[in-house]
Amino acid sequence: MVNNAVAIIPARYGSTRLSGKPLLDINGKPMIVRVWEVVKKVLPTYVATDDLRIAEAIEREGGNTILTSVDCQNGTARVAEAFANINIDAKIVLNIQGDEPMVSEKDINILLRLMQNDRVKIGTLVTSILEEDEASESNCFVDRTDDGKCHDFRRRIENFSFNKYRHVGMYGFMSSILEELTSLKPTAREKNEGLEQLRWIENKYEIYSSVIETPGIGVDTSEDLKKVRKKLDRN
Repeated sequence: MVNNAVAIIPARYGSTRLSGKPLLDINGKPMIVRVWEVVKKVLPTYVATDDLRIAEAIEREGGNTILTSVDCQNGTARVAEAFANINIDAKIVLNIQGDEPMVSEKDINILLRLMQNDRVKIGTLVTSILEEDEASESNCFVDRTDDGKCHDFRRRIENFSFNKYRHVGMYGFMSSILEELTSLKPTAREKNEGLEQLRWIENKYEIYSSVIETPGIGVDTSEDLKKVRKKLDRN
């Protein structure tokens, strides 16, 4: 395990597209438990949630939870609030999404290695774009240079200047800037695209990325849930 890092999994019950998403059953286990089981093998891990049912599901398995406000605007705000209430001295905070039940230890370690670079204050992961990715309304695409710097994030692949990738929703933050990021006001592009990372870029924060080969499936819809269940059943 890395001594100077902690992982926080934000999980809220009231998903707009899939209600109660963290507790949905995936082949005998709640989705949030599946995510936590992988992440805790790599780092000290906390689940940050506004719902007692989610907290109880993790605590029954022996995990650590932090109850956060129902008013958190996004996952980063929930992670920042949780970190402020954890008695742990960590230089790096990873935000691992609670709706990524196929997250791998390998990918988490790739993100950790990225965050060990002194120039990186915000890190994330990207992957190659498949044909079906372009048709999905829930995907986010990244305009990225070869040095890993992310220059733009968009819902559609249009007018990209550099190299196009699909974004994988995991972040690393230097803990020293978390409070700064959450104090920024939402921007017009962020609201239009529904992408909080645009707020950081438009406020001159640099985001760097590493490329991974075969990311898991994020669960945003009932169709995503069916795909994950089928894939995990085969494994």
